[in-house]
Amino acid sequence: MGFDELVLVQPRDPEVLNRKRTKEAASGAVDVLERAFICDSLAEALEGTDVWCATGMPVDMSRSRSVSTYFEPRPHMEALVRDDTINSISFVFGNEREGMTAEDIELCHQVLGIPTNPAFGSLNLASAVQLIAYDWRQALGGFCD
Repeated sequence: MGFDELVLVQPRDPEVLNRKRTKEAASGAVDVLERAFICDSLAEALEGTDVWCATGMPVDMSRSRSVSTYFEPRPHMEALVRDDTINSISFVFGNEREGMTAEDIELCHQVLGIPTNPAFGSLNLASAVQLIAYDWRQALGGFCD
C-alpha cells in the first residue's frame, strides 16, 4: 500500500526482522524491514505521532474488552485526513493470537473496528493490516497514476 514505517513492540522473537523467512514473506518490501525497529513499550513506539488508532473487534466473544467506541475505518479515516491539525498517525495492531490488550487499547486515542460477521468476528493479523492499510491509502487519495 506504499507505507514504509514499521515498529514492533516486544515481538516474541527479537530477531524476527533479520530472519530469512521474514524477508521472504516481505513480498518486495525488504526495505521496510531494514528500516523497522523494535521498542520495549507501546508508549515508546507511539512517541512523536499525533493520533494513535488501536484496532480491535467490535464484537469479541472470547474475552472481555474495555468499553470503547469503535469507528468504522474508511469513514473515520476520511475525517482524519480532513483534520489539518494532524500530521502523523499510528495504527496499532495486537498480536495474531490475542489481539490488543485492554491496557493498550486504552492508551490509544481511538479504536478502529473492521465490521465483520458477528459469528466470525476475528480477522487474522495480515488481513486486518491489509484492510486498514487499504482504507488509509484510499483516504489519502489512492495511488497517483
